[in-house]
Amino acid sequence: MSSWIGDEDEDEGGDAADAFEAVGRRRRLLQALSSEPLSKADLVRALSVSRSTVDRGVERLVQLGLVERSNGGFVATSAGRVALETHDEALRSMANVLDAKPVLDRLPESVNPPPSLFRDAVVCTGELPAMEACSPLEFDLGESTSLSGFNGPFLFSIWPEAHEQLARLGDSATLVLSAESLDWLSNRYPDGLDAMVDAGVRVSAVEGDPSYGVVVVDRPTTASVTLVVYDHMGGPEALVVSYDSAAVAWGRTRVAARAETARPYRPDE
Repeated sequence: MSSWIGDEDEDEGGDAADAFEAVGRRRRLLQALSSEPLSKADLVRALSVSRSTVDRGVERLVQLGLVERSNGGFVATSAGRVALETHDEALRSMANVLDAKPVLDRLPESVNPPPSLFRDAVVCTGELPAMEACSPLEFDLGESTSLSGFNGPFLFSIWPEAHEQLARLGDSATLVLSAESLDWLSNRYPDGLDAMVDAGVRVSAVEGDPSYGVVVVDRPTTASVTLVVYDHMGGPEALVVSYDSAAVAWGRTRVAARAETARPYRPDE
């Protein structure tokens, strides 16, 4: 009798889940067979495991189509090599998710970062100098060709260099800040802010005090998205940096949505 959650063999993801588990349990075996054909005796010696362990592992991987016979031995199929890479990538993404817990715990429930954000991501926590050392490129706009950011006052940490680099970008830069951040900026660095706006940088503000920010930076050969959360003092507490194209697209959408409801720094322009 079927349980209310459904039989596993009827689950559309059941085969994939079984294959993922099989690759995880037999990763060393599949990795050994990814470069050249090996006999079972070769695998026993190379992996220092029993013959019965090799027999069971090879049989299972052959059943899944991840390993095939070749030249008197066994070798990973193309699907097997890709499956191994996919498995390892998924583990790295999961590790990044766990590392990013300080970021995720501070996000509003309405913000749902895509899984792509954590694919080959850089997660930085701690004091600001440690975060700059962790991901120095995100604190250096020198090679940037465009920037769009929502509530990205972590950029203030590199002021006045930041406003000079943003002014260089002109209308290729968009900053959507919280009203409080914009007020602070206009009082602390009025000349720099005006110079940016005069150069064409689009600066606007949204009401409220968002506890997070999203900044997308384009460079000649790459684009990145940074998701940052702030502590109760308004300083950056943790950030995630991703160069994945889907994650960058998500970041652009978040910034654009905020920009639609923001009020310009100079309403008459």
